Amino acid sequence: MSEKIKPDFNVADKTTIVDQHPIKESFIDTLIRMHRYSHEDAEATYEREARYFKRLISASDWLKESTGISLCSAFFEVAITGLSLQPGSKSDAYLEARSAEQMVEGQKRWVKVARLVVTAYGELNLRIKSGQIIRMNNPIVIYDGDKFQPCTNERGELKVDYMPAIPRKTNKIIGVYVCIVLPHNGLDFKWLLDDDITRLANYSKTKTQKDGNALYTANDGQIDPGFLEAKCIKHAMRAYTKLKVSENVAFEGDDAEDDQQPKAFTEEAQKIAAVQITKPEDEEESF
Repeated sequence: MSEKIKPDFNVADKTTIVDQHPIKESFIDTLIRMHRYSHEDAEATYEREARYFKRLISASDWLKESTGISLCSAFFEVAITGLSLQPGSKSDAYLEARSAEQMVEGQKRWVKVARLVVTAYGELNLRIKSGQIIRMNNPIVIYDGDKFQPCTNERGELKVDYMPAIPRKTNKIIGVYVCIVLPHNGLDFKWLLDDDITRLANYSKTKTQKDGNALYTANDGQIDPGFLEAKCIKHAMRAYTKLKVSENVAFEGDDAEDDQQPKAFTEEAQKIAAVQITKPEDEEESF
């Protein structure tokens, strides 16, 4: 009777959890099956994402204290979604840990569980992959003195009449807009103006610390342009059908997701973890 190697989710050093052979092979197999990677590309992607995973764990005490099975699940979601943990201002996703009540040895206990959080840029990539949109042009920050006028053409289709003031008259930001290219060459436009930015800034004060998100005032007292662009992308995508993801995946800034308790291990990730390496019949168990 053959023996099967199972991943050990209780390793002392959580950064090493993805080094285990069953986890590595399952991650690579998922990329090949779901995204048609070559084995070489899938292995290179695994090595890269494993490095990002280890850096995130090393930098967060909460992630270090998270259950091994939830960390493994979050890592598998990277392969399932095809996103990346690569850090940067336009990163796809990152890992987050929070407390959740679970049954442990027959008793309810509060434990720390990890999940994959998808940024606005990661969500955009997922929507492009799903075919909901063809592409989204770079958001355009609107400054005081620029001409910005939404209107419709003779067929009632929305368009935007925009002309930047050159040279710029002031650095005062008054809004942002973005153009989305839809299937069949349709266009859609979304924007955030002064009142919207103020509303979001005030809302952040109730959801985070007393002073709210510092990025709302990081640009000489006004909103950071890069942060505003990401907010515009997120706002634009709210108009489209919600993406179907597992309960171990949350979309950044999505209040509905914030109210949900993530499960320790998703059904899809369980299936992947079940892909185990079978030893030859004559191989003896090592100790």
